[in-house]
Parts: sequence; C-alpha cells; structure tokens
Amino acid sequence: MQTTVWQPETACYRASLPLDLPPEATFVCRNNNNMAPSVPNPNVCTLGGMDWTMDSQDVIVVGDAATKRYVLAGALTAKRSMSYFTLIRKGRFVGISVIQPFIKPGEKPEELLVLEGSDWRDLLLQYADAAAAKMGVGPIEASRNLTGYCTWYYYYADVSEKNLLDNLSALKKNRSPYAAQVVQIDDGYQTHQGDWLDQRDAWPTPLKDIAGEITAAGMEAGIWTMPMLASTASRVFREHPDWFVKDAGGEPLAVQGWSPPPDNHWLCLDATIPAVQEHLASVFRTFRSWGYTYFKMDGLGYGLAPGRRHDPDATPVSAFRLALKAIRDAVPDATLLGCCPPFMPCLGLVDNCRVSGDTSRYYNSPSPAFANFDSDNGCSIRNAMHVTMANWWKFDRWFRCDPDTLMARQDNAFYTYGEAKMSVLTGIITGVCITSDNLGTIAPDRLALLGRAQNLRLRDAKPFEWPGNYWPQVFEGTVDGRKAVAIFNDCDHEMAYEFEKYGLPEECDELLDVPSARKRKIILPSHDAALIVAR
Repeated sequence: MQTTVWQPETACYRASLPLDLPPEATFVCRNNNNMAPSVPNPNVCTLGGMDWTMDSQDVIVVGDAATKRYVLAGALTAKRSMSYFTLIRKGRFVGISVIQPFIKPGEKPEELLVLEGSDWRDLLLQYADAAAAKMGVGPIEASRNLTGYCTWYYYYADVSEKNLLDNLSALKKNRSPYAAQVVQIDDGYQTHQGDWLDQRDAWPTPLKDIAGEITAAGMEAGIWTMPMLASTASRVFREHPDWFVKDAGGEPLAVQGWSPPPDNHWLCLDATIPAVQEHLASVFRTFRSWGYTYFKMDGLGYGLAPGRRHDPDATPVSAFRLALKAIRDAVPDATLLGCCPPFMPCLGLVDNCRVSGDTSRYYNSPSPAFANFDSDNGCSIRNAMHVTMANWWKFDRWFRCDPDTLMARQDNAFYTYGEAKMSVLTGIITGVCITSDNLGTIAPDRLALLGRAQNLRLRDAKPFEWPGNYWPQVFEGTVDGRKAVAIFNDCDHEMAYEFEKYGLPEECDELLDVPSARKRKIILPSHDAALIVAR
C-alpha cells in the first residue's frame, strides 16, 4: 500500500477585520472571481443561525438592512495573488478574515480597501472604480452596443468552414434590423488545442483568406483560442515539452479538460519562459497580420495552474499576467475578450470579459450530468442570466461585460419567445449583444428582438432591490436619458409590476417586445421580460 506524504502549507499573508454590526445583521453579498456562479446561489443572501463561515473572492459586503449599515472589504490589486475573504459568525457577525495564498512572509501584500455606507450597491460601485484605477484600467468606450456573430452555440465544435461561410452570406444580406460588427470563428477550426495556426480538414481555406472575406463584407474578423494551454496531443507539446508548468517531479502537469479525446488532457504554458512569451506573441501577431482584430481567449482560468515554473519567484497570478501582457503588447489595437477568466488578474490587460456561465439552446440545462443539482449548475439561458446579474457592478467599470451569446432564434432552440426576451435583455443591460443565431433561418419576430438589443441600452444598471436568497428581477437605470427598468420574471408564475414602485410615471413605453404604451403597471407571464421606459 502506497503512503501519501502531505506537504505543509506554505506560509502566506493573512489578516482580519473585526465587525461592529447589530446582532440582527444578516446581509451578505459575495463574489466569484470567474464567470461561474457562487454556491449556494444566489450571491446575495440573508442568513441567521449560530456559528458558521462564508467565503467570497475579491470582495465581500456584509451588513444590516434594517439600520442600513453595511461594510465592504475588498482587494484593490491582484498582481501576485488573489484575495479570499471569509465572514465569521459566532451568534452574530464578528469579523472578516482575508488570505492571499501566494504572498510570502515579508512580501508586500495585495492592497485592500474597507468601506462603510448605507447602500451596499453604492459601496460596490465605489470599490469597482477604486480597483480599476489601481489595476490600470483605461477609459472604456461603450457608447455603442457591441454586436456580432459567434459560431459556437449553433454548431459547437462540429462547425465547418461551410457553416461559417453560409452564415457570413446571411450576415451580409441581413443588415437590418440587426447588423453584426464582428464575425467570430469559435472552437472547431484547429487540429488540436494549442495548435491555433493549424487547420483541420473541415477548414480547407486558409484562415487569412476567410478573414479577408469577413472584412470585405464590412465586418471585423474574430477568432477563438485558449492561449494559456495546449493538449498532450498537440504539436506544440511534442515539439516543446519543456514549455509547460511542471509537477513536483519535474514532469508537465496535466489536468482534465472539457475537450473530447485526444485533446482532453491540458497543460499550462509557463509564461515565465521568454520563449513562451514570444510564442504567444507570435500566434497573435500572425492572426493580426491575417486580418483578425477580435480575439476570444477561452479557458483563461487554466492559466493559473499551481506548479513549478522556470522563475521560482513567480506566482500563478504573476505568470498569468506576464502571458496576458505578451498578448496585449503583440496586438495593441485588437479587442481581447477574456473567457473563463480570473477577473482581477485580467484588469488593465483585456477589453471585454465574459461575466456569465455558458448559455445554451435550453432555458434550463437538460444535461444528465447535472440531474441531481439545480439547473443553475449547468449550461442554460437561466444560468447565464443570473450570473450576469451577479456581476452588475463590473459593467463598463472593469471591462465591457459579455453576458454570453444572446439566444433569440426559434430553430435549433429549446426555449419560449418569453425566455428569448430574457436572454436578449441581458445584452441590453450590458451593451454586449453577440449572437449565434443563423440569420438565414431566424423568424422575423426573433430577428426584431436582436435589433432591439442592438439599439437599446439600459445604462448605469443596478438592481432595484435584491431580497435575500432570491435573484433580483428588476434593474433600474436610464435609456436614452429617460428613467427605465429592465424586468426579468424568472418566476414560474405570472407577476405584476407597478410603475409607481420604481419611480416611473403613470404612462410608460414597453420597448423589448413590440413597442407599446403601458399605464400604471405591466403583467408578465412566467419566464418573460420587459423594458419599461418613462415617456
């Protein structure tokens, strides 16, 4: 029988913050530093009981709703380590602890911020702005909604060159009411994960020529990669096995990926090796020379693999930022979209980030793998919508926030018209409105929904209220300078929404469906949505 020898934990930075809140305080708002939902959901909860702890990443807000006393503790930087917060309750909230696992004794810790105030939403917005400033986030241009087409959610990895070109033809012909700015090729063109410049047989035309066809049609060419990794089946691994993060025995450290065999074992590139930085830069410079200006960088969280690197002083976070900087410097004029990203280490180095879990052709996940769990654990419109909501305070503050592709079509789809409206509304509150719908087959009423996503934006969106242990249904903001609310009825029953409650006048316009005048209230069926704008 083999005996496992446990390794002692490396000493790291720890600190604590005592709390002086009323004994009745039960409000907690948590955060995840990636596009996955927190467990258990939702992120805002009100919990009593006796003794327990609750974890959050980057930032946590706790307080008492009755007295409107809230405390925020958050990390302002993530250059060498992430920050993990824990709320401690012993009959009442007694303190918040923080750990930064990759800060060694004597090293300068990541900067922290503590705020107090009467509105937890305002505290999160103040925190978002402060962290953006510390991490070097530049001005974010979001005056126009971003529109585009992505191959993934119609064809998935089976996409062929013909599929793309057929859709490109439809995108050229159907410029109204929805005009895609970007046409992005997703997973499925490459031979193996990691060999991004090598095309499989279903893609016989050089990617340079395909980019030329896209740009000739007046749209930007985009492409998908997972730049931080390569599979054990890849050419780059065969030719450069020394380029990867290693385990304790000095062998390349492989993890289980989501791709089917032989691409299912993934390795993390070691960006502390100068040749790896040049490899990353070379791949992106080549794509840029071919005409690609929009890059979806998936699987970024795998770039934080623990293990041995060429530079022994590097941490997973610092090495991750080296990789991103090499890419950013190689294509300074391109749009970089982080997907599966650790949010804070991306700050200042990417333009857009996915802020939701994967969407789906289904409103609720049908996957047998999640049969014993709430559907929010699987890929679904509902999950993507809820996780987008949880990240509302990042919208246009940390980056442009991508709610994943909008699902409006009626074919190759398993959701209702009302559920399509819910998906489309996530684009209206974020301003990123990419779709995978086939514009050659989409029905006119569904295409009209995409058109409204293109033209409407609820600016400065924030939850009107967030009752503990429920997802918010109403987000307030403005549309073209007019007071407005976006409503998501995710209940399994009809709901009535009184305009007066949200500070709206008696007469308003509903703009998400066929535009119409409404008076005093709107009654929404189950799984439906609306955009109510003051007249």
